[in-house]
Amino acid sequence: MEEYHQITLNEYISIKEDIKRRLNHLAESFVAIGYRLKQIRDTEAYRQDGYNTIFEFAEKELGLTKSPTSRFMAINDKYSVGGNSLELREEFIGLGKSRLSEMLTMDPEDYVLVTDQTSIKDIREIKRMEKTAGESEVLTKFQEVLRKEYASPDKRKELIEVANAKCIDDIKAAVIPEGYRLMKKGVMAIKFEDEKITVRTMGVSGVQELTWSEILSEYDQAFDLGAADPWKATYGEIEEEETKTKPIQETKKVEKKQEPKKSTKAESMPVATSQQEEQVVGQTSIEKDFPEYLPDDLKVEIEQTNKAEAPETVADDHRHKLKLAKMFFNDMQTGRKPFDLQKNDREYQLGDVIEYREMDNGEPTGRILEKEIIYILEGFAGLTEGWCILALADIAR
Repeated sequence: MEEYHQITLNEYISIKEDIKRRLNHLAESFVAIGYRLKQIRDTEAYRQDGYNTIFEFAEKELGLTKSPTSRFMAINDKYSVGGNSLELREEFIGLGKSRLSEMLTMDPEDYVLVTDQTSIKDIREIKRMEKTAGESEVLTKFQEVLRKEYASPDKRKELIEVANAKCIDDIKAAVIPEGYRLMKKGVMAIKFEDEKITVRTMGVSGVQELTWSEILSEYDQAFDLGAADPWKATYGEIEEEETKTKPIQETKKVEKKQEPKKSTKAESMPVATSQQEEQVVGQTSIEKDFPEYLPDDLKVEIEQTNKAEAPETVADDHRHKLKLAKMFFNDMQTGRKPFDLQKNDREYQLGDVIEYREMDNGEPTGRILEKEIIYILEGFAGLTEGWCILALADIAR
C-alpha cells in the first residue's frame, strides 16, 4: 500500500490544479472538437470525401447529428480564447460541459452569476428571469429578494443567526455555510461568495458588487434585526399559518382518496412512447380514434408496457431508470430512434444518463441500454407544457 507524506505548498497547488484539469477535461474537449469542426467547415475540407456540408460530414464520419455538431461549434464560438481556438477561456474553467451547453442561450452579462456550484436548474431559472426582464419594466428591489428568500419558516433560524451575528464571519457562516449561494426574485439575482456579493438585474447593463458590511445594512432594511425574533416580526406567527392551511390540505387528501375513479376509454388507452403520455386536447390519436388499424401484436405490446409500474428514479440525480417497450428498444439501440419524448418531471440535464430496461409483455427481459442526454428541447411550439424531447447518444467509454 502506498504511503502518503506531508505535501508541500507547491505540491498542494500542483495537485489542486491537476484535479481541476481533470474535471475540465470534458469541457475542454467540447471546445477543441468545436474548433476542429469549424476548421473543416471554414475550409470546406469535407468536400475531399465527397460531402456537401459539415453536417453531412459529421454524421457520416463521426456519427454526430446536426444538433450536437452545431452545439460543439457554438461552444467554441462562445467559450474559447478569442472565440476561435483550442483553449477554454479562464473564466469558464470548472463549469463543465453541461453548464456551458445550458449557458449558450444565456445573456453573456449574466455569466457572472454562474460558478462551478451553480446548478443547471438555477441557470434555467436565470434564463427565465431574462425573459421576464424583457416583458416588464418593473425592477426588483434588493430587500424584496431577501424577504422572498426567508419567507419559509425553515429559514427562521438562519435569520435569527444573522441578527445575532457578532462579526462578518458569523454572518458568512449563517448565510453561506458552503461558500456559495444564489438568491433570486423577479429580475434580480444575488450571488453570495466569501469575498463579495454580486448583484445582477436582468435587462440592465453591468453588475453591482457589495461588501458583507453593506449586505448587513440591506438585511437591516429588509428585516427588524433588533427584534427578539426578526422572522416573526416580518412574517407573523408560524402557528397561525399552519392552522389556516393544514386542515384544508388534509381535507383535500381525504376527499381525493374516497372519491371513486371513473374509468374512461381515453384513460385506459395505451400510448406508444417509453412512458405513458397525456393526450393533447384536439390531437388525433391512432390508438384512441382508429384502433382498428393497429396490428394485434402492437396492441398487445403497448397494453402490456402500460400495465408496468411507473419507472423508478435512482438516488443519483444524474442517472434515470426508465422502462422501454421491446418495439422501441431495438431502434434505440441501433440509433434509428436517437430521441425520446418525456414528461420533464425529473429535471433532466445535459450529460444525464438514462438507463432503459427492455419490457416484453409487461415483464423485463434483462436487456439494458444506456444513453446520454446531449440536447433537450422544451418550451417549444407544438410541445405540451411540461414535456420535452431528449436527444440521445451512446455513452463515450
